[in-house]
Amino acid sequence: MINPNEDETKDRPLPEGSVSKPECQFFGSGCRPYCPPVLISACLLGIPCRWHERRPEKRVRLMESLKKRYVLVPICPEQLGGMPTPRTSETLSGGSGAEVLDDGLRIIAPETGVDVTAHYINGSAYCLEIANEVGARKAYLKGGSPACDKEGVTGETLRRAGIEVIRVA
Repeated sequence: MINPNEDETKDRPLPEGSVSKPECQFFGSGCRPYCPPVLISACLLGIPCRWHERRPEKRVRLMESLKKRYVLVPICPEQLGGMPTPRTSETLSGGSGAEVLDDGLRIIAPETGVDVTAHYINGSAYCLEIANEVGARKAYLKGGSPACDKEGVTGETLRRAGIEVIRVA
């Protein structure tokens, strides 16, 4: 991993009695020992990116606990896939992300009848790209979402890539 605070003196020995500085996080605020990055559904942080645009209840205790161990990298697959907020209220009723990816199950906006499957697939691909770029091997995703749920399109895409997906209710 590239340390943004590195300079050309990194290989020089430290003066006697000095203490080495901890590695700085790439995606954190301030310097502290390295914490691995994890993806997290942006709505779990209280960001109003859900389909109805209402601010969700922030999971304060969960976030405080996770921030002690990880660098949180927020994602919203629907927005990354090109969908606006607010947007239509799709579900995967009777299906799963695996069926979307493998069997051609379509995701249809109930309010308009428009096929939005490509948005979900593209968003999941971008989330995987972000995970690979930052080195995330774990993701905390919002349960009940056709994208983020462990059984949703993004959850399935990440799991297939070997990323552990944790459903947050």
